[in-house]
Amino acid sequence: MDTFSGHRGSIYSLEQGMDSSMFYSAGSDGWVVQWNLEKPDVGKVIAQMEGSVYAMRLDSAEGILWVGQNYEGIHGVNVAQQERVFSIPMPKQAIYSIYFWGSQVWVGHDAGLITVLDRETKQVLRHIKAGQKSARTICLLNTGKIAVGYSDGWIRVFDAEFQLLESWQAHQNSVFSMIYRESDQLIISVSRDAHIKSYSFRDKREINSIPGHIYAINDVVFSPDGLHIATGSMDKTIKIWESETMQLKKVIDYARYGSHQNSVNRLIWSPFEDLLVSCSDDKNISVWKIHERNLLI
Repeated sequence: MDTFSGHRGSIYSLEQGMDSSMFYSAGSDGWVVQWNLEKPDVGKVIAQMEGSVYAMRLDSAEGILWVGQNYEGIHGVNVAQQERVFSIPMPKQAIYSIYFWGSQVWVGHDAGLITVLDRETKQVLRHIKAGQKSARTICLLNTGKIAVGYSDGWIRVFDAEFQLLESWQAHQNSVFSMIYRESDQLIISVSRDAHIKSYSFRDKREINSIPGHIYAINDVVFSPDGLHIATGSMDKTIKIWESETMQLKKVIDYARYGSHQNSVNRLIWSPFEDLLVSCSDDKNISVWKIHERNLLI
């Protein structure tokens, strides 16, 4: 395991870089930091925001990192030149998710608000209000639809014309993260209720409901080959699961592996040497060599 340190507060957001060895982090200190997995001791602050950052999304074609800043909208950072190139005013609400969908950018806020922007002009196309609680996570479905997970525990599905197509209560409270498996149209979601849920979008039914952690599960990601998923939790652990069977393969914790000492907030399972990256309220980023350390049996 490598540890990247330097942030002065909790780290809430990770984003993959254009190069597979690069990634970005941000959190309560407002710093946006660029890291290189080949040089774990070297981090570079490429932007400074005036408050907490919960969401980032990299436009690889343009080399622009879209950064959601609480109560000041979205800022575009040119990652090569390390300068702010645009700012988009938003409703003065926390931004929890940013997702690119073709020519659109979907932004999830507090109070159930979604703002849809034109990716090129940066103009607002639509405000969507489909719930009363925060739009926390956004996931694209291969069916030409987009799913949004809310703090009321519901997942709501929209089309490109902003129409609400269907919805269901997936969890007892906040849906914090979702992933989608195209082969069988399966949505996997995690929540403040500490459960991992699997829902067949094709058959419209729940497949699995697993009490995955002791406390809230903040993030879920696929491994690059799709054979495993990783979950990170407020209980300070990372868990590795077999994606088909949802069999638990490994628990990564502080006692056994020197993992995080506070809530694990975000994960990236990088295609670069199959490394799993995690960030935490403990101000640190950890990098796990899953197979080399025999973390998978």
